[in-house]
Amino acid sequence: MITTKQIEIPKTGNLTSDYIETELSKINIEPLRWAIVDVLKDKYVLSVSYDGRFLYSK
Repeated sequence: MITTKQIEIPKTGNLTSDYIETELSKINIEPLRWAIVDVLKDKYVLSVSYDGRFLYSK
């Protein structure tokens, strides 16, 4: 099942795709797609879609 949720990650001075995907992997999400939907003072808000069947705990 494809799941989409909003996730907040810490803001960084060096924003890259690798940074975002590393932050997502820290919470065990391998995204199918992601998009930045908001930028707050100290964090980015992402809309992330992933296959919920394969969400696992490290």
